[in-house]
Amino acid sequence: MVSIENKITYLNRIGDSPKLSAFNQLLSGKTIAQPISNDFSETDEIYFGIISAIQSNDKSAFEKHYSKKSKSNPSKESPTPFVNDDFFVFSIILGVTKFNLDKAWIKNIVSIRSKNPITTTLDNLLEENYYSTSNLQEIVLMFLQNINSSLITNDFLNSTFIRINANTALLDSKSDFQILCAIYAYNSIILLKEAPDGSEIQMLKSFDSRFVKSMKILSWILQLVFLIVIFYLLLQLPVYSPETIELIDDYGYLFTVLGALGFTFFGNQLSFIRRKTHEMTMRLFGYPRGLMRKNKESK
Repeated sequence: MVSIENKITYLNRIGDSPKLSAFNQLLSGKTIAQPISNDFSETDEIYFGIISAIQSNDKSAFEKHYSKKSKSNPSKESPTPFVNDDFFVFSIILGVTKFNLDKAWIKNIVSIRSKNPITTTLDNLLEENYYSTSNLQEIVLMFLQNINSSLITNDFLNSTFIRINANTALLDSKSDFQILCAIYAYNSIILLKEAPDGSEIQMLKSFDSRFVKSMKILSWILQLVFLIVIFYLLLQLPVYSPETIELIDDYGYLFTVLGALGFTFFGNQLSFIRRKTHEMTMRLFGYPRGLMRKNKESK
């Protein structure tokens, strides 16, 4: 790893580049201040918009930018400059993973990139092959911090720290993308690293992940029971008199419309009911509200 003095000098220098500054803000968790300039290309503007959407957890904004760029179909024989833009491609992969979008287009883009360790790592991120020895682990660590920190194991932190620490020529690299990932990965390891007797931290991380999944399954079961009860109550409705049946026959179209509206309304509320049932189940078992908000924001 490089000296603190050289690291500070480097971080001060990247302020001269809007693209580097935006990526720096993404890794540091600082809100991006979107630059305005007539000199920016369409790809640059999409890049800034994508980072802003990821930071604000705005899926619709990300989809808007992603949809615009995914209309481009470069080939291996005639790749456009953005294909080998590490900042842009990483941000796209981060966004499609975070918002659970289709990865076909970005997988094709990675497949036609120049073959190098960064491309190999980006390809493994798409395949969720996070622990491959072929990866540049500093890139993977920054990715997992934004996607799912529960996948960051103690062994992974140890090996990443060793590899970054051994790279004394980091600032001689021609890749600002790798340099920034390494600097922030190193800082994160210092903050995340467990004490020698602190394995309880990792156990709690794993328990939290399993607990959330278990509560989701339990909430599904409760929803199923609720629907069965509703269905049972409907079956217990009284048998209508001939006069009532005749009235229903006369105004059948009206009851059909009202029934369709009722089913439509109920269908639109299913996601709301599902979400609230899950939240109520979590709160019933004492899950902290602060963590519930954090999990909701990370989706």
